[in-house]
Amino acid sequence: MLGIFQTHSSSAEHLLMSSAVNVDLDPTFFIHFILFGAFVVIMKDLIFDPMIKVFERREKMTTGEIEEGRTMDEEAIKIKEELDEKLDSIRREAAADREVVRARVKKVETELLDSARNAMTSKLDEGMSKLHTEVKAIEADLEKERAPLAAAIASKVLGREVDAKEARA
Repeated sequence: MLGIFQTHSSSAEHLLMSSAVNVDLDPTFFIHFILFGAFVVIMKDLIFDPMIKVFERREKMTTGEIEEGRTMDEEAIKIKEELDEKLDSIRREAAADREVVRARVKKVETELLDSARNAMTSKLDEGMSKLHTEVKAIEADLEKERAPLAAAIASKVLGREVDAKEARA
């Protein structure tokens, strides 16, 4: 078992030693460097610049849309605030109108109650005056009947005839 680990460790060392880069500066290196530079220049004109323009245009459009969205949000907020102010104003006006109507209703109610009270008082006074007149008439009738009635009662109680003059005394 120990031998297996040793083989692996020596092969790992061998791999590390063999992975060292050996660069030779021969003409192919310079040709590859020139071809890579030409590739970068061609790709820049064909792919990179158009892609950068597309990305910039997309960024401008996105930024423009975002700005437009912010502007629209700000306008919506302003409109909402204006509508809230108008709604508050309308509510205040409605409250004031309600108070005016309540005052009018209260005034009409008071007038109607006063009118009803006055009518009732008038009817009551009229009824009392009629009643007073009738009571006076009844008292007068009773006064006329009192002497003969007293004589009749006294006659029955005393068992003899009593006349009205005697009963008055």
